[in-house]
Amino acid sequence: MLFGIGLSYIRFHHVKETYYGFVIEVKENYFIFSSSFENYYVQSKEHGYEIGDYLSITGNKVNTNFVTLESEFNFNEYLNNKGVFYQLEVTSIEVKFLTPFRINSVKKNFLNQFDGNTRGVIGSILLNYSSHDELVELSRDLHIARLISSSGVFLYFLYKVNKKLLSLFIKKEKLLNIFSLMLMTPYFIFTFPKFTVIKFFTLYLVKFVTNDLLKKKISHLALSSGVGVFFLLINPFYAYQDAFFLSFYVPIIALFIKNSFKFKKRITKWFISLLLIKVAFIPFTIKYYSELSILSFPLEIIFTPVYLFIFVLGLLSIIVSPISNAVNFLTNRLFYLLTGFQKINPKIYIHQMDGDISVIYIVIYLFLLYYASIRLRPLKNAFIAIIIGLVSSLSIPIKAIFKDYVCFINVGQGDSTLIRYKNKTILIDTGGSRYKDIATEVLIPFFKNEIIYKIDLLITTHDDFDHSGAVDSLIENFTVSNYIKDYSLFPINAYGLTLTNYNVYPDLWKEENDSSLVIGFNINNYNYLVMGDAPKKIENAIMKDNKYIPCDILKVGHHGSNTSTSEAFIKYLRPKVGIISCGVNNIYGHPHKEVIAILKKYSVAIRRTDEEGTITF
Repeated sequence: MLFGIGLSYIRFHHVKETYYGFVIEVKENYFIFSSSFENYYVQSKEHGYEIGDYLSITGNKVNTNFVTLESEFNFNEYLNNKGVFYQLEVTSIEVKFLTPFRINSVKKNFLNQFDGNTRGVIGSILLNYSSHDELVELSRDLHIARLISSSGVFLYFLYKVNKKLLSLFIKKEKLLNIFSLMLMTPYFIFTFPKFTVIKFFTLYLVKFVTNDLLKKKISHLALSSGVGVFFLLINPFYAYQDAFFLSFYVPIIALFIKNSFKFKKRITKWFISLLLIKVAFIPFTIKYYSELSILSFPLEIIFTPVYLFIFVLGLLSIIVSPISNAVNFLTNRLFYLLTGFQKINPKIYIHQMDGDISVIYIVIYLFLLYYASIRLRPLKNAFIAIIIGLVSSLSIPIKAIFKDYVCFINVGQGDSTLIRYKNKTILIDTGGSRYKDIATEVLIPFFKNEIIYKIDLLITTHDDFDHSGAVDSLIENFTVSNYIKDYSLFPINAYGLTLTNYNVYPDLWKEENDSSLVIGFNINNYNYLVMGDAPKKIENAIMKDNKYIPCDILKVGHHGSNTSTSEAFIKYLRPKVGIISCGVNNIYGHPHKEVIAILKKYSVAIRRTDEEGTITF
């Protein structure tokens, strides 16, 4: 891993008019293009290119810059981890050579014989396709998605089955090993370039050459390390990818388990092995879900054989088409079963481990297994205590116990403000988007990471979609105890915190923004004022009727639009900090230059969610 990280700092940088190179990865609406030792993202819908196609691309080279909201999948980071730091804004593409192996169309035809749920599972298990079909999403929600993505386990199982069957006809170990591998070659071709499959074939081929042909008994661990370095020489950015790390991490753990524990019963061995691997996966589970599912381990024990059976049936379906009906039937029954478990699926929310803590956890866990494997016990209890303490501490809302805080959440072009006061939660506005569900994709993952199990009070300033569009989904998918949007209910004493609404002028409400609540509160001797979308005429009315409003931190009105935030109002409030919540390169041009100029004139520190992401005080 360190070797690959070191190599990745060797960079090549070319600026040309025309780039010649090969397609090295293909997705539905983009492909990755390699030219002169540099990789590029190229957006292209329904392109039809395959890995190995040689192209000439004329275009402009720019940095990758994809918008990511709070808690969302970071596509920029994903590309960077693949060694892709630039994208080509294409003027024209000329095909120089097309590889004769057009395997993608074959894969699509193969998957089309299955119904929706089955297609997602078979695509994930056999082809490493990313899917959002219901059964795949259900598996993710129950945290058993590893059963449909652990292709190394499936391959090892297939290899052992092949070996067992061939042993009926072949007695020589050397021939048995090579023919077992050869029998899997069609699967290797069909799934190319799935890394786990390539790594498996490379490792067992090297093992056959060294141990069987050259008669040099090299340990599996040493061979695995050598293969790892070989792949890092080809592409050092593998070192940053979970698939690469896990393809070595899990076998090492399995090796330690094998050397550490002796089991009389196969079922006991299977149970303990799964449990120890499950514990090893905790940093990745937290990374992907920000929660631990209580049911996931028993469900993995129950359904591992089922997913193995689906894997075998899926393989057979490549050859025998009618078997696809049996696979459809099995996955549909599985869907109904898992739906039942989903309804009784208790979860523990966990704060995200940062990279350093994840590394510490993995190192300690590997040392724990290593000491057990060499029968050295003294440090065992200390290591176990550290691991339990580390995970437990992440499940406790320590920050909320010792501090009150306010988060201006990055919801893109919209508003959402979270108040955590005396471990109670108040949410002012939810944001809203026509392109995604802000509640399930942004807010709820953020709440899980903050160890928030419910919103005690939800307030919306007004009914504009970018302020209240996620309300229904939030209430449907999360626990919301109270919901208020009526101005007449203010001031509100919420759990010891007084929330005041300064927009009490219904006679002035001609348009939606006119009715926007303007909410003030004080936490830790800091005065906050959340303006919603209140326009200048409401600001004037507030100044006329209130001699003084304390304001240290101003949530700038209407995302920095010039319809709000008059110079007179800023001179009146004299805030220290102005928060602007807006989307990157939004079509409205927010924040407007006039507003920025006014804030700077009065020495207001400007902070923006489109530049910083979520801002916390």
